[in-house]
Amino acid sequence: MTSISLKKLTLRWPALKWLGIISLFLSSCDDPKEIGSDLFSVEVGLNYTDTLTVNSSTVLIDSIYTGANNSLLLGSYFHPELGYVTSDVFAQIANADTLNSKENSILDSLKMSLVYTNFQGDITQPQSINVYRLKDSLSRTLNYFTNSTVAYFPEVLKTHTFTPKPLYAKSVNGDSVQYDTLKFHMGLALGKELISKYKDKAISGGGSSFRDFFKGFYIQTAETKKAALLNFSPAYSKMTLHWHNPGDTLKYYLNYYFSLSNTYTPEFNARFNQIRSKKVGLLANLVKSGDKISSLKTNNTTYVQSGTGIVTKIDLPYLTKLKGNNNVAVNKAELVFQGVDNLDLGQTIGQLSLIESDGSNRPIRNTYGLKYFVAEGAAGVQTATYNSFTNTYSFNVTTIMQALLTGNKANLGFLLTPAISADASGNAKISSESVRFIPLNALKAKLKIYYSYIAKAK
Repeated sequence: MTSISLKKLTLRWPALKWLGIISLFLSSCDDPKEIGSDLFSVEVGLNYTDTLTVNSSTVLIDSIYTGANNSLLLGSYFHPELGYVTSDVFAQIANADTLNSKENSILDSLKMSLVYTNFQGDITQPQSINVYRLKDSLSRTLNYFTNSTVAYFPEVLKTHTFTPKPLYAKSVNGDSVQYDTLKFHMGLALGKELISKYKDKAISGGGSSFRDFFKGFYIQTAETKKAALLNFSPAYSKMTLHWHNPGDTLKYYLNYYFSLSNTYTPEFNARFNQIRSKKVGLLANLVKSGDKISSLKTNNTTYVQSGTGIVTKIDLPYLTKLKGNNNVAVNKAELVFQGVDNLDLGQTIGQLSLIESDGSNRPIRNTYGLKYFVAEGAAGVQTATYNSFTNTYSFNVTTIMQALLTGNKANLGFLLTPAISADASGNAKISSESVRFIPLNALKAKLKIYYSYIAKAK
């Protein structure tokens, strides 16, 4: 039940008819201990500190972006409360160097090397993947979502079963990273087709001509099970063609990269993760966008999970009780969310964002995408970073609370989501490159608000 858990009179001032400094109430962001030290009321100036608990629920939303990602997410994962998550990869490749094979060149092998830098789940379990060839090209301009798909040929180029290795610290391209590599041979038929393209100077040179010829790969997780999701790095992953020429002792190779960039050419981001989730328990009732489950039904816990559309809805039904018959000036307001005890930090979301809800538990959208709250004193998205010392995420919501209390904004609730990204033009979206999550203790969610009021004239 939502309740006002603390009300403290911090300072009393004599009534003063000083209208000129009302603006101080609206702009001050002093530390709480300073509240009231330089504020005066118009009629009966009182400064209060209140701590309000909030109502929270787990909600499902849609339209999670996953294109132009920095991670190729592949595999299958299970969590006892959140359920199963499976991710497949759609990606283009191309060579940067020119193919210099000859008519009499002899193919040795075609090897795939997928470098993974992170994982989530149980890496002791074997998994299988199927590799297909795309029919259609991927776009650099279209927005890809977790449920997007691209046409591919039904013939399987390669099926590979593997058990992931633990990650080790090694040096890759001069960078010290935690990684390991999933290596397997592709079919010789594809290798022979690639090596024969030395005749076509445009295709053999790589770039867009090669991508027009070879549209890319669809890498599919073969089955859903309790295993692991692997985060593959496009920057380090590649496919390598090996050959030799008769009478020549040299061995030749050519790399086809998932990531192409150099001093003159920016990153080619035609790739995305297709993420599917199968929820279990009470969360299985989250079927369509806007579906909601109260924290009262989930052991006072709500969830935010990247990639699956699971977010937390926040309602402040008793906020207007602060106002009563008075005009309220908010000095400072802070929303604080606390994780449950004994979190696994390796699976915890590092940042959360606060966005507007439309009253039906869905995010409000405009021509720029998601309608987000602007950070206090900045132009960016209202975002909080996880504090491992306090096990909390804290948002400065001073301006938002002032707008709600003055009636300039409807009190339809907020959505607590994985971090929102916004470009220079203000286009905002939820991007997903993992299925990290945070279980939040609904009983510890609170609004701390420091305010003064001005009694209305009778």
